[in-house]
Amino acid sequence: MPQGFPFSALLTRAWRRLGRSIRELLQRSGTLNGEPLNKASLLVIVLVDLVLLVNIFSGMAAIAEWPLSPQQAFPCQAEWSLYRDGDSDRRERDLAILRRAIPRRGPGEPQASAPDPSVRARALEASRDHLGRVSPLCLEFAGHQDRIAAQPELRQWQRELDAAETDITRLEQRNAAIRSQYDSSLLERIAGQPDSRSIQEVPASQARRQIDANNARIGALRAEVVTLNQQLLEARESQSFLRFLNRSSGYEAMERAFARAEFWAPSQRLLLQGLFLMPLVLLSLLIHRHALRRGHGLLALVSWHLLVISLIPLLLKLAEAAQVGALFELLLAAVRAIAGNLRFLVNYLYLLAVPLVGFALIRLLQALVFNPRLQAAERVQRGRCLHCGRRLPSGGRHCPHCGYAQFRACVHCLEPTHRHLPYCSHCGAAQLEVAPRPLSPRP
Repeated sequence: MPQGFPFSALLTRAWRRLGRSIRELLQRSGTLNGEPLNKASLLVIVLVDLVLLVNIFSGMAAIAEWPLSPQQAFPCQAEWSLYRDGDSDRRERDLAILRRAIPRRGPGEPQASAPDPSVRARALEASRDHLGRVSPLCLEFAGHQDRIAAQPELRQWQRELDAAETDITRLEQRNAAIRSQYDSSLLERIAGQPDSRSIQEVPASQARRQIDANNARIGALRAEVVTLNQQLLEARESQSFLRFLNRSSGYEAMERAFARAEFWAPSQRLLLQGLFLMPLVLLSLLIHRHALRRGHGLLALVSWHLLVISLIPLLLKLAEAAQVGALFELLLAAVRAIAGNLRFLVNYLYLLAVPLVGFALIRLLQALVFNPRLQAAERVQRGRCLHCGRRLPSGGRHCPHCGYAQFRACVHCLEPTHRHLPYCSHCGAAQLEVAPRPLSPRP
């Protein structure tokens, strides 16, 4: 760095300006008619701010749920992808997705109970009153599932399969228990203890016969399971569903649409939340400026707090938009195209762009809200104090409420002219304003 470069001076000046802006913000938020709020009023305004902030974030959460999420728009994506990309063999995947399509009833639930809503109906119901629509491919997927679930014989085979698998599990657990107890029952037999006094469920003399009988039953049940699975696979509705699942063009189209939906979903949510916040920001700004012009102190104070509270989540959403969604992906794609996989360069772009955007926002606020010349022009026209905004007596040179001097000497003719106005009211010469301070609000 060259010797004498005023970096520290610039940093100090920026820090002082930031501190002055924060003090002015706090002063503006805690004064009414140029006077500080008392503790009771300050407590009320803090509670109002909290209520406003909670409702703003609730509204943002509600509008973010308005568009269908990618999972709601493509309810079949997870199950279809699991079927296509699963690790098990083809037959096991076929059986698994077919059996998931058949509704299961509890052990004590009567078969004549009211039918559950169809899968297709549930998907359409979830999309009601939302922005977007359910994928036609997923609706076709759900239609196949509904046709399978509507077949009585398929539901009967499902119940028989569940019962057979439950019996197999129970018998295998029974054999494991007998084997774990065999050593103890064998010691009882060696000791000459009669079977009637044994503490084991199956005496050692009967253990082998019981295990063999259970194994024979397990073999018969497994053969029954194989037959039922084959019947389930060969059913007409099952074959139609499996042909649909293995149609590559349909699956690839659904995956592409789902990937696009996932890509745009964060940007869409942020856009809707920004549209929700912008009317609040603009409305509170217009009300605040109108209240300043009219001299409505309380209205100006409340509208100022609404403006600040609305800007907080807006700034957070702008920061979030810089990290997710289309903007981030476009920057990342540009960096990859220029410099390969050096993703960290995106952070350098943000380090350069974010301060520029922040400075532009500060200049905008200075021009719209903190501009002392605009406030001074309005107050001079209405005969009000340039500092506190209260009405002045005719011809008054100082405010009787706050003591602020309304005039200064012209830099050209030295005649008195209004402070903060750009030109002298006597000779018309341009006036120089050195670091003008924003005027106090007159709510």
